[in-house]
Amino acid sequence: MSAGALFACQVPVFRYALERWEVDPYELVIAPRTGGLTAEEQSALDFLREKSRSVDVPLNLRIRVDQDAENSTNAAVASLFYPGRIRGYETKAIWMGKLTMENARRMVDSPLRRELAKRILHGQSCIWLMVECGDKAKDDAAAAMLASESGRAKTILKIPEGVIGKNGTGGADFAPSNFDNVLQSEVPLKIDFSLLRIKRTDQDEAILLKMLLNLEDDLGEWSNEPMAFPVFGRGRILEPLIGRGITSENIMEHSGYLCVACSCEVKDQNPGLDLLMAVNWDAAIDGSEVVIDKVLPPLEGTAALIAAGKTDEGKGGESHSAVDQTAAGDNALVPALVADSVPGTPRQEGMLPLRTLLIALGCVVLVVALGTAALRRRRG
Repeated sequence: MSAGALFACQVPVFRYALERWEVDPYELVIAPRTGGLTAEEQSALDFLREKSRSVDVPLNLRIRVDQDAENSTNAAVASLFYPGRIRGYETKAIWMGKLTMENARRMVDSPLRRELAKRILHGQSCIWLMVECGDKAKDDAAAAMLASESGRAKTILKIPEGVIGKNGTGGADFAPSNFDNVLQSEVPLKIDFSLLRIKRTDQDEAILLKMLLNLEDDLGEWSNEPMAFPVFGRGRILEPLIGRGITSENIMEHSGYLCVACSCEVKDQNPGLDLLMAVNWDAAIDGSEVVIDKVLPPLEGTAALIAAGKTDEGKGGESHSAVDQTAAGDNALVPALVADSVPGTPRQEGMLPLRTLLIALGCVVLVVALGTAALRRRRG
Protein backbone atom coordinates (compact mmCIF):
# COMPACT_ATOMS: atom_id res chain seq x y z
CA MET A 1 0.00 0.00 0.00
CA SER A 2 1.33 3.44 -0.91
CA ALA A 3 2.29 6.02 1.68
CA GLY A 4 -0.43 8.31 0.31
CA ALA A 5 -3.08 5.73 1.13
CA LEU A 6 -2.10 5.87 4.78
CA PHE A 7 -3.10 9.53 4.95
CA ALA A 8 -6.42 9.10 3.13
CA CYS A 9 -9.48 7.77 4.89
CA GLN A 10 -10.03 4.25 3.58
CA VAL A 11 -13.20 3.44 5.53
CA PRO A 12 -16.05 3.01 3.02
CA VAL A 13 -18.72 5.68 2.86
CA PHE A 14 -21.53 3.54 4.30
CA ARG A 15 -19.44 2.56 7.34
CA TYR A 16 -18.02 6.02 7.97
CA ALA A 17 -21.55 7.44 8.02
CA LEU A 18 -22.67 4.77 10.50
CA GLU A 19 -19.81 5.21 12.94
CA ARG A 20 -19.06 8.92 12.80
CA TRP A 21 -22.13 10.93 11.86
CA GLU A 22 -24.66 12.07 14.43
CA VAL A 23 -28.20 12.12 13.05
CA ASP A 24 -29.99 15.43 12.44
CA PRO A 25 -33.16 16.06 14.50
CA TYR A 26 -36.61 16.53 13.01
CA GLU A 27 -38.89 19.18 14.52
CA LEU A 28 -42.46 18.62 15.68
CA VAL A 29 -44.56 21.74 16.25
CA ILE A 30 -47.80 21.43 18.26
CA ALA A 31 -50.57 23.98 17.70
CA PRO A 32 -53.08 23.62 20.58
CA ARG A 33 -56.77 24.26 20.04
CA THR A 34 -58.48 27.13 21.79
CA GLY A 35 -58.82 26.13 25.42
CA GLY A 36 -55.64 24.07 25.53
CA LEU A 37 -54.93 20.35 25.21
CA THR A 38 -57.39 17.62 26.10
CA ALA A 39 -56.33 14.84 28.45
CA GLU A 40 -55.76 12.51 25.48
CA GLU A 41 -53.69 15.12 23.64
CA GLN A 42 -51.62 15.81 26.73
CA SER A 43 -50.93 12.07 27.08
CA ALA A 44 -49.75 11.92 23.46
CA LEU A 45 -47.52 14.96 24.00
CA ASP A 46 -46.08 13.47 27.21
CA PHE A 47 -45.36 10.23 25.35
CA LEU A 48 -43.50 12.06 22.58
CA ARG A 49 -41.54 14.15 25.07
CA GLU A 50 -40.53 11.03 26.96
CA LYS A 51 -39.25 9.45 23.77
CA SER A 52 -37.47 12.61 22.65
CA ARG A 53 -35.65 12.89 25.99
CA SER A 54 -34.69 9.28 26.48
CA VAL A 55 -31.02 8.40 26.62
CA ASP A 56 -31.63 4.67 26.28
CA VAL A 57 -33.00 4.65 22.72
CA PRO A 58 -32.57 8.15 21.27
CA LEU A 59 -35.12 9.53 18.83
CA ASN A 60 -33.90 12.38 16.63
CA LEU A 61 -36.88 14.65 17.31
CA ARG A 62 -37.33 18.07 18.89
CA ILE A 63 -40.76 19.17 20.11
CA ARG A 64 -42.11 22.69 20.36
CA VAL A 65 -45.57 23.77 21.53
CA ASP A 66 -46.58 26.98 19.75
CA GLN A 67 -49.24 28.67 21.87
CA ASP A 68 -49.55 31.49 19.33
CA ALA A 69 -50.10 29.28 16.29
CA GLU A 70 -53.38 29.70 14.40
CA ASN A 71 -55.62 26.69 14.83
CA SER A 72 -59.26 26.96 13.84
CA THR A 73 -59.96 23.25 14.37
CA ASN A 74 -61.38 21.62 17.48
CA ALA A 75 -58.25 19.54 18.09
CA ALA A 76 -54.53 20.10 18.56
CA VAL A 77 -52.57 19.88 15.31
CA ALA A 78 -49.08 18.37 15.05
CA SER A 79 -46.77 19.37 12.18
CA LEU A 80 -43.58 17.44 11.39
CA PHE A 81 -40.65 19.17 9.70
CA TYR A 82 -37.44 17.92 8.15
CA PRO A 83 -34.25 18.76 10.06
CA GLY A 84 -33.86 22.53 10.08
CA ARG A 85 -30.51 22.44 8.32
CA ILE A 86 -32.17 21.09 5.16
CA ARG A 87 -32.48 24.23 3.06
CA GLY A 88 -35.92 25.06 1.75
CA TYR A 89 -37.84 23.08 4.35
CA GLU A 90 -37.66 25.33 7.40
CA THR A 91 -41.33 26.35 7.05
CA LYS A 92 -42.75 23.45 5.07
CA ALA A 93 -44.32 20.62 7.04
CA ILE A 94 -43.94 17.15 5.52
CA TRP A 95 -46.78 15.74 7.65
CA MET A 96 -49.70 17.23 9.57
CA GLY A 97 -52.24 15.44 11.73
CA LYS A 98 -54.10 15.38 15.00
CA LEU A 99 -52.15 14.99 18.22
CA THR A 100 -53.33 11.49 19.07
CA MET A 101 -51.56 8.59 20.73
CA GLU A 102 -51.92 6.56 17.53
CA ASN A 103 -50.14 9.23 15.47
CA ALA A 104 -47.52 9.67 18.18
CA ARG A 105 -46.65 5.97 18.16
CA ARG A 106 -46.45 5.90 14.36
CA MET A 107 -44.12 8.87 14.48
CA VAL A 108 -41.74 7.23 16.94
CA ASP A 109 -41.52 3.82 15.33
CA SER A 110 -42.68 1.55 12.51
CA PRO A 111 -41.94 -2.02 11.37
CA LEU A 112 -39.89 -0.98 8.35
CA ARG A 113 -37.72 1.47 10.28
CA ARG A 114 -37.03 -1.25 12.82
CA GLU A 115 -36.07 -3.63 10.03
CA LEU A 116 -33.80 -1.02 8.44
CA ALA A 117 -31.94 -0.56 11.72
CA LYS A 118 -31.47 -4.31 12.16
CA ARG A 119 -30.03 -4.77 8.70
CA ILE A 120 -27.70 -1.78 9.01
CA LEU A 121 -26.38 -3.02 12.35
CA HIS A 122 -25.75 -6.45 10.86
CA GLY A 123 -23.33 -4.78 8.47
CA GLN A 124 -25.35 -4.27 5.31
CA SER A 125 -23.86 -1.58 3.07
CA CYS A 126 -27.18 -0.38 1.70
CA ILE A 127 -30.84 -1.30 1.86
CA TRP A 128 -32.90 -0.39 -1.18
CA LEU A 129 -36.25 0.86 0.14
CA MET A 130 -38.64 0.61 -2.81
CA VAL A 131 -41.92 2.52 -2.75
CA GLU A 132 -44.31 0.64 -5.00
CA CYS A 133 -46.54 2.45 -7.49
CA GLY A 134 -49.31 -0.17 -7.44
CA ASP A 135 -48.71 -1.50 -10.95
CA LYS A 136 -47.60 -5.07 -10.23
CA ALA A 137 -45.67 -5.48 -13.47
CA LYS A 138 -43.68 -2.29 -12.92
CA ASP A 139 -43.08 -2.97 -9.24
CA ASP A 140 -41.94 -6.56 -9.77
CA ALA A 141 -39.67 -5.56 -12.64
CA ALA A 142 -38.04 -2.82 -10.55
CA ALA A 143 -37.61 -5.18 -7.59
CA ALA A 144 -36.05 -7.85 -9.82
CA MET A 145 -33.60 -5.32 -11.27
CA LEU A 146 -32.61 -4.09 -7.80
CA ALA A 147 -32.11 -7.62 -6.51
CA SER A 148 -30.15 -8.76 -9.55
CA GLU A 149 -27.82 -5.77 -9.74
CA SER A 150 -27.30 -5.66 -5.98
CA GLY A 151 -26.16 -9.25 -6.17
CA ARG A 152 -23.78 -8.37 -8.99
CA ALA A 153 -22.45 -5.36 -7.06
CA LYS A 154 -21.74 -7.60 -4.10
CA THR A 155 -19.43 -9.73 -6.21
CA ILE A 156 -17.69 -6.82 -7.94
CA LEU A 157 -17.19 -4.20 -5.24
CA LYS A 158 -14.45 -4.61 -2.64
CA ILE A 159 -13.66 -3.06 0.74
CA PRO A 160 -10.92 -0.43 0.23
CA GLU A 161 -7.44 -1.51 1.28
CA GLY A 162 -5.99 -0.09 4.46
CA VAL A 163 -9.03 -0.30 6.75
CA ILE A 164 -7.92 -1.12 10.30
CA GLY A 165 -10.14 -3.14 12.64
CA LYS A 166 -11.24 -1.72 15.96
CA ASN A 167 -8.53 -3.72 17.73
CA GLY A 168 -5.85 -2.77 15.21
CA THR A 169 -6.32 -5.76 12.92
CA GLY A 170 -6.88 -6.12 9.23
CA GLY A 171 -4.86 -3.16 7.97
CA ALA A 172 -1.64 -1.25 8.32
CA ASP A 173 -0.05 -0.70 11.71
CA PHE A 174 -1.86 1.99 13.64
CA ALA A 175 -0.37 5.47 13.61
CA PRO A 176 -1.80 8.96 14.27
CA SER A 177 -1.62 9.66 10.55
CA ASN A 178 -4.15 6.95 9.70
CA PHE A 179 -6.54 7.20 12.64
CA ASP A 180 -9.42 7.79 10.22
CA ASN A 181 -8.85 4.28 8.86
CA VAL A 182 -9.65 2.65 12.21
CA LEU A 183 -13.13 1.17 12.58
CA GLN A 184 -15.03 2.29 15.67
CA SER A 185 -17.17 -0.83 16.16
CA GLU A 186 -17.37 -4.59 15.83
CA VAL A 187 -20.24 -4.41 13.32
CA PRO A 188 -19.25 -6.77 10.46
CA LEU A 189 -17.53 -4.89 7.61
CA LYS A 190 -18.73 -6.35 4.33
CA ILE A 191 -20.25 -5.51 0.96
CA ASP A 192 -23.89 -6.49 1.23
CA PHE A 193 -27.22 -5.18 -0.08
CA SER A 194 -30.89 -6.02 0.36
CA LEU A 195 -34.36 -4.87 -0.64
CA LEU A 196 -37.46 -3.76 1.25
CA ARG A 197 -40.75 -2.97 -0.47
CA ILE A 198 -43.42 -0.59 0.81
CA LYS A 199 -46.87 0.15 -0.57
CA ARG A 200 -48.08 3.74 -0.71
CA THR A 201 -51.22 3.03 1.31
CA ASP A 202 -49.56 1.25 4.22
CA GLN A 203 -50.94 3.10 7.24
CA ASP A 204 -48.29 1.72 9.60
CA GLU A 205 -45.69 3.43 7.42
CA ALA A 206 -47.65 6.61 6.66
CA ILE A 207 -45.14 8.94 8.31
CA LEU A 208 -42.13 7.12 6.83
CA LEU A 209 -43.72 7.56 3.41
CA LYS A 210 -44.03 11.31 4.05
CA MET A 211 -40.30 11.44 4.82
CA LEU A 212 -39.52 9.67 1.56
CA LEU A 213 -41.98 11.27 -0.82
CA ASN A 214 -41.28 14.86 0.23
CA LEU A 215 -37.54 14.54 -0.34
CA GLU A 216 -37.97 16.44 -3.60
CA ASP A 217 -40.76 18.86 -4.47
CA ASP A 218 -41.83 17.07 -7.64
CA LEU A 219 -41.90 13.44 -6.49
CA GLY A 220 -45.69 13.61 -6.42
CA GLU A 221 -45.65 13.83 -10.20
CA TRP A 222 -44.10 10.36 -10.39
CA SER A 223 -46.68 8.45 -8.32
CA ASN A 224 -47.30 6.02 -11.20
CA GLU A 225 -43.68 4.81 -11.08
CA PRO A 226 -41.79 2.74 -8.47
CA MET A 227 -39.11 4.64 -6.53
CA ALA A 228 -35.99 3.11 -4.97
CA PHE A 229 -34.29 4.98 -2.10
CA PRO A 230 -30.82 3.83 -0.96
CA VAL A 231 -30.63 3.71 2.88
CA PHE A 232 -27.26 3.56 4.67
CA GLY A 233 -25.35 4.88 7.68
CA ARG A 234 -27.66 5.81 10.55
CA GLY A 235 -30.78 5.65 8.40
CA ARG A 236 -29.64 8.18 5.80
CA ILE A 237 -31.38 8.21 2.40
CA LEU A 238 -30.34 9.48 -1.01
CA GLU A 239 -32.78 10.79 -3.60
CA PRO A 240 -34.49 7.93 -5.42
CA LEU A 241 -34.09 6.14 -8.68
CA ILE A 242 -37.48 6.32 -10.42
CA GLY A 243 -39.21 4.08 -12.94
CA ARG A 244 -37.04 3.50 -15.96
CA GLY A 245 -34.19 5.13 -14.06
CA ILE A 246 -33.91 1.94 -11.99
CA THR A 247 -31.22 0.56 -14.29
CA SER A 248 -28.13 -1.57 -13.93
CA GLU A 249 -25.86 1.42 -14.50
CA ASN A 250 -27.58 3.64 -11.92
CA ILE A 251 -27.79 0.93 -9.27
CA MET A 252 -24.09 0.18 -9.71
CA GLU A 253 -23.21 3.90 -9.52
CA HIS A 254 -25.07 4.31 -6.21
CA SER A 255 -23.63 1.08 -4.85
CA GLY A 256 -20.13 2.05 -5.86
CA TYR A 257 -20.46 5.48 -4.27
CA LEU A 258 -21.46 3.97 -0.92
CA CYS A 259 -18.65 1.42 -0.92
CA VAL A 260 -15.66 3.55 -1.96
CA ALA A 261 -13.23 5.07 0.53
CA CYS A 262 -14.65 8.25 2.03
CA SER A 263 -13.04 11.68 1.72
CA CYS A 264 -12.62 14.19 4.52
CA GLU A 265 -14.90 17.20 4.26
CA VAL A 266 -18.28 18.15 5.86
CA LYS A 267 -21.41 16.04 6.41
CA ASP A 268 -23.86 18.82 5.64
CA GLN A 269 -22.46 19.21 2.13
CA ASN A 270 -23.06 15.56 1.28
CA PRO A 271 -26.21 14.39 -0.48
CA GLY A 272 -28.91 12.73 1.57
CA LEU A 273 -31.27 13.13 4.51
CA ASP A 274 -31.53 11.33 7.85
CA LEU A 275 -34.75 9.45 8.61
CA LEU A 276 -36.61 9.89 11.90
CA MET A 277 -35.69 6.71 13.79
CA ALA A 278 -35.64 5.54 17.41
CA VAL A 279 -32.32 3.70 17.56
CA ASN A 280 -29.46 3.81 20.05
CA TRP A 281 -26.77 3.91 17.37
CA ASP A 282 -23.94 4.73 19.76
CA ALA A 283 -24.70 1.79 22.04
CA ALA A 284 -25.16 -0.51 19.07
CA ILE A 285 -21.74 0.30 17.68
CA ASP A 286 -20.14 0.12 21.12
CA GLY A 287 -19.79 3.78 21.95
CA SER A 288 -18.13 4.94 18.75
CA GLU A 289 -16.82 8.46 18.43
CA VAL A 290 -19.28 10.71 16.59
CA VAL A 291 -17.68 13.46 14.56
CA ILE A 292 -19.19 16.09 12.28
CA ASP A 293 -16.16 17.70 10.70
CA LYS A 294 -15.72 14.98 8.11
CA VAL A 295 -17.69 14.58 4.90
CA LEU A 296 -18.19 12.14 2.12
CA PRO A 297 -17.42 12.93 -1.51
CA PRO A 298 -20.34 14.43 -3.45
CA LEU A 299 -22.35 11.90 -5.43
CA GLU A 300 -21.83 13.23 -8.92
CA GLY A 301 -24.93 13.35 -11.04
CA THR A 302 -27.20 12.19 -8.22
CA ALA A 303 -30.28 13.84 -9.66
CA ALA A 304 -29.46 12.46 -13.08
CA LEU A 305 -29.88 8.94 -11.73
CA ILE A 306 -33.61 9.65 -11.50
CA ALA A 307 -33.72 10.20 -15.23
CA ALA A 308 -36.35 8.09 -16.87
CA GLY A 309 -39.37 8.91 -18.90
CA LYS A 310 -42.57 9.39 -17.00
CA THR A 311 -45.15 7.05 -18.49
CA ASP A 312 -48.80 7.89 -18.88
CA GLU A 313 -49.89 4.54 -17.58
CA GLY A 314 -50.31 3.65 -13.93
CA LYS A 315 -52.68 1.59 -11.83
CA GLY A 316 -53.75 1.84 -8.23
CA GLY A 317 -53.02 -0.93 -5.81
CA GLU A 318 -53.52 -2.45 -2.41
CA SER A 319 -50.95 -1.71 0.28
CA HIS A 320 -48.67 -3.42 2.75
CA SER A 321 -44.95 -3.56 3.51
CA ALA A 322 -42.98 -6.47 2.12
CA VAL A 323 -39.60 -7.65 3.39
CA ASP A 324 -37.16 -9.40 1.10
CA GLN A 325 -36.65 -12.39 3.36
CA THR A 326 -33.82 -13.85 1.29
CA ALA A 327 -31.61 -10.86 2.05
CA ALA A 328 -32.76 -10.12 5.59
CA GLY A 329 -30.29 -12.40 7.32
CA ASP A 330 -30.20 -12.84 11.08
CA ASN A 331 -32.32 -10.14 12.74
CA ALA A 332 -31.63 -11.06 16.36
CA LEU A 333 -30.60 -7.51 17.24
CA VAL A 334 -30.70 -6.55 20.91
CA PRO A 335 -34.30 -5.19 21.17
CA ALA A 336 -33.30 -2.47 23.65
CA LEU A 337 -31.28 -0.69 20.98
CA VAL A 338 -34.13 -0.15 18.53
CA ALA A 339 -37.40 1.79 18.85
CA ASP A 340 -39.27 3.00 21.94
CA SER A 341 -37.15 5.96 23.27
CA VAL A 342 -34.94 9.31 22.65
CA PRO A 343 -32.08 12.20 22.64
CA GLY A 344 -28.51 11.24 23.09
CA THR A 345 -25.12 12.81 23.51
CA PRO A 346 -24.35 16.41 22.61
CA ARG A 347 -22.64 17.14 19.34
CA GLN A 348 -18.85 17.56 19.39
CA GLU A 349 -18.24 20.82 17.57
CA GLY A 350 -14.80 21.59 16.15
CA MET A 351 -12.95 24.21 14.15
CA LEU A 352 -12.42 23.37 10.51
CA PRO A 353 -9.08 24.17 8.87
CA LEU A 354 -9.07 26.67 6.00
CA ARG A 355 -8.13 24.00 3.48
CA THR A 356 -11.12 21.89 4.46
CA LEU A 357 -13.44 24.90 4.20
CA LEU A 358 -12.13 25.72 0.74
CA ILE A 359 -12.57 22.11 -0.38
CA ALA A 360 -16.09 22.05 1.04
CA LEU A 361 -16.94 25.31 -0.77
CA GLY A 362 -15.66 23.84 -4.01
CA CYS A 363 -17.78 20.74 -3.48
CA VAL A 364 -20.87 22.88 -2.89
CA VAL A 365 -20.34 24.75 -6.16
CA LEU A 366 -19.75 21.48 -8.01
CA VAL A 367 -22.82 19.79 -6.53
CA VAL A 368 -25.06 22.77 -7.35
CA ALA A 369 -23.79 22.88 -10.92
CA LEU A 370 -24.16 19.14 -11.44
CA GLY A 371 -27.57 19.10 -9.82
CA THR A 372 -28.85 21.96 -11.96
CA ALA A 373 -27.62 20.33 -15.14
CA ALA A 374 -29.01 16.95 -14.13
CA LEU A 375 -32.44 18.34 -13.29
CA ARG A 376 -32.58 20.06 -16.65
CA ARG A 377 -31.80 16.76 -18.36
CA ARG A 378 -34.34 14.94 -16.23
CA ARG A 379 -37.16 17.37 -16.90
CA GLY A 380 -36.20 17.49 -20.54
